[in-house]
Amino acid sequence: MDIRDICEYIIDHISDNISANQIAEAFHYDKSYLMRKFKEYTGFTISEFINECRIYNSTNPLIYTDDSILKIALNNGFNSLEYYSEKFKDIIGSSPMRFRQVYSGLLEVAYNSSDVEELNYVKAALAELQDYQAYLYDIGSKCEKPKVKILKGNN
Repeated sequence: MDIRDICEYIIDHISDNISANQIAEAFHYDKSYLMRKFKEYTGFTISEFINECRIYNSTNPLIYTDDSILKIALNNGFNSLEYYSEKFKDIIGSSPMRFRQVYSGLLEVAYNSSDVEELNYVKAALAELQDYQAYLYDIGSKCEKPKVKILKGNN
């Protein structure tokens, strides 16, 4: 079983209504076997991994667009704003609205500041999101899950 192929499949279909059943069928595995091996290898259940990827995918539109949070949630495979917000807070440590405020504010600082210390802070904060993406997209490395520290304590 190549878990990396399964992770790539999930990432490629992240906006679709995918499930463990669909993945098991696509790879011709028994669902229980697939779920057990996936968890054993990645540390995630399949649904946890799907939610992690969907939440990550939603961070760029939160930062760089004015789309409503509901629209972003729906575009990223969530069926309700409430569930999206709950998962976002569980995974990122902040509500989507607070995340948007913080990161949009950081971008504003970056555009309007020439202070090297402020710019390094913004760069580090945005790098946290890139580290998070790398973690999800290279799950096979079994690296430690990075924290989005910029939001810690800012609920």
